[in-house]
Amino acid sequence: MWLSNRSWMPIGSLSTARRLDARIVISMNGEKSLGVQKPRRLKPGARIGVVAPAGCVEADSLRRGLEAIRAEGFTVELGRAVRARKGYLAGDAAARAEDLSEFFQRSDIDAIFCARGGFGSIQVLPHLGPELRNCAKIFVGYSDITILLNWLYQSCGMVTFHAPMVAEDLARGLGERAKRYFWDSLTGRLAGWSMALDRSIRPGHAEAEVVGGCLSLLVTTLGTPYEIETRGKLLFVEDVGEMPYRLERMLTHLKMAGKLDHVAGVVFGDFSRCADGGTRDLHEIAADLFSDARYPVAMGMKAGHGEENLTLPIGASMRLDGDSATLALLESPVS
Repeated sequence: MWLSNRSWMPIGSLSTARRLDARIVISMNGEKSLGVQKPRRLKPGARIGVVAPAGCVEADSLRRGLEAIRAEGFTVELGRAVRARKGYLAGDAAARAEDLSEFFQRSDIDAIFCARGGFGSIQVLPHLGPELRNCAKIFVGYSDITILLNWLYQSCGMVTFHAPMVAEDLARGLGERAKRYFWDSLTGRLAGWSMALDRSIRPGHAEAEVVGGCLSLLVTTLGTPYEIETRGKLLFVEDVGEMPYRLERMLTHLKMAGKLDHVAGVVFGDFSRCADGGTRDLHEIAADLFSDARYPVAMGMKAGHGEENLTLPIGASMRLDGDSATLALLESPVS
């Protein structure tokens, strides 16, 4: 049963749900990587490492976010660079990368949450290597963290989580649905779901793993060793504070780079503060750019920079129905 607009339904046991098969993925630099690995679910009393791979963190926001984590019964440990400052960055790229690498390799750290986005995630990638490939664990963030979410999936074979951050969403306080969606996804209580989106742009059906995140960040990977790989994937895009003409420019860039040629489907998330009151909006832009698409395209996934940021697992198998404008998670993203 599909739900009404902007509603969701947890599914404890979808008939089509299954574990991720062991398979080879292609990394951002074209090399073969490990099969996709689900991280272990969060258990009561788990230890969560907090890192700042991008922008510097405001102390009071960090404090409130940490309190929200502890209120759920978990313990926290801060990376050494979390309180560092280098202008708008959370310290040097090498130090930010060291925090990330250490927490992934430490057996006493059960999950890694990002404090905030901003800018800087792409700077840490040259300092990370294959040592992370056998260290799958829950990794959470969005916005500038888009770069790391997709790199960890494509190059290290990890399912990651496009989800609320410590000194942003958690510090402000999650709404009831977003909070349930977040913690239940990470603890394994939410094994699958089906969600009605706002509208369909192109009809059709597709089942594939999800990649993507903040559109402006995805575009910055083009032409780099960390380029987003979209072939055979459901591409999710969202953004904040971008005028419609800039969104059209970025989507056109993806299209001309061939990144929309072989996707399984496209899902638009929140595009907060992206309307300028002009005569051409995102719906019209999408309808034009995808007018000849042979795959489903839909809009209205409540994930990203909007008021409600629902957790979306990168690398997990999902079904997009462009006829009814629905998106379904087909498996638990944690083991």
